[in-house]
Amino acid sequence: MKNIVLLFGLVALNFLFSCNEEPKPSCVPPIGEMIARVNDTLVWDFRHVYFVRWSEEYSGSHWADSSLNMRADFINAGCDIELALSFSNIAQTLNRQNLVKRIFGDNQPSRLQPNSIFRTYDIDALTERFELFESEPAWIQLSEITEAQVNGTFQGTYVYRPSALRFWDLPDTLRFNEVDFEAILFEPPVE
Repeated sequence: MKNIVLLFGLVALNFLFSCNEEPKPSCVPPIGEMIARVNDTLVWDFRHVYFVRWSEEYSGSHWADSSLNMRADFINAGCDIELALSFSNIAQTLNRQNLVKRIFGDNQPSRLQPNSIFRTYDIDALTERFELFESEPAWIQLSEITEAQVNGTFQGTYVYRPSALRFWDLPDTLRFNEVDFEAILFEPPVE
């Protein structure tokens, strides 16, 4: 019996000393900001909001010349992207620009128009896609454009596009109503 108690004690001590707390991940520091009220009930604080100025040098013919592409990422405590809101082909103007649904594939008209899509992720895998609902007002308006920062407001409704897997417990319709954003310039590497 003593041997069993001694064995149990050694196992317990081994377990106690081997259960060191995992170090907390070191996330990339936040850049930009977008606090979005969705459906008047959810509040998402996108802490990684950035834009890229595309040109022929970086993009070939996939985007309109000198347009802005912007992305807002919701990053969880483990430093993984959970939600991503993307805008492409945004003209560098202070005029309101209507958004269209992004259609994938070559030679699609949406590739050269201001467009948007909302996606969800599990770690690094795309899980769900919500497409822009064009029957409701969808627009983006830049209020300030500098070399390093773009500020503005957008509005859009996104509807769930059915897929084989429903990962997140989100409503089928996501309404973003006049959301302000501050996006910081991301410089893609020149090769």
